[in-house]
Amino acid sequence: MTDTTRKQTPIAKVYEALSAIADNRITMRDTDALVTSSNYSKRYTVRISDDLYSSNDNATYWQHYAGYPIVAVLIKQGKLVLPNHSKELLAAFKDINWKKLNLAYKNNYDQAVSDFLNRSAQPDQIKQLVQVIFDQLNQLPFSVKGNRAKLIKLVKEDSSK
Repeated sequence: MTDTTRKQTPIAKVYEALSAIADNRITMRDTDALVTSSNYSKRYTVRISDDLYSSNDNATYWQHYAGYPIVAVLIKQGKLVLPNHSKELLAAFKDINWKKLNLAYKNNYDQAVSDFLNRSAQPDQIKQLVQVIFDQLNQLPFSVKGNRAKLIKLVKEDSSK
């Protein structure tokens, strides 16, 4: 059973997913995957059952769209295919603390992405790569829901940031 009427994932979440791929922050297991956050403070659980993906990240749980942990898992599974030329572009996504960037722009994801692109050596090629993945994501039939897996905290977050 596939729900193709799921909410559309904001394109900014593809940028975050590509950072998870570039940083190798995804651990695939039999029926689920663990995805570490960009500031390495949390680990999200993505459960996989046929064409149903659930995650305990805030975007998936509260906003009901595929958050970046699900998008990253779909890439890792090969359901979203990175173009051949993307390997060198992935380097631009390494070590990006999206949590810090998003907070700096009060969760205005478009502004955070714009800041990231302004610091990138190949912004046009990066935008093209993200668009290819985003288009595939929008064509892929799967359902999304939040899950109540206990969030794994890896380090105590600094509340002053």
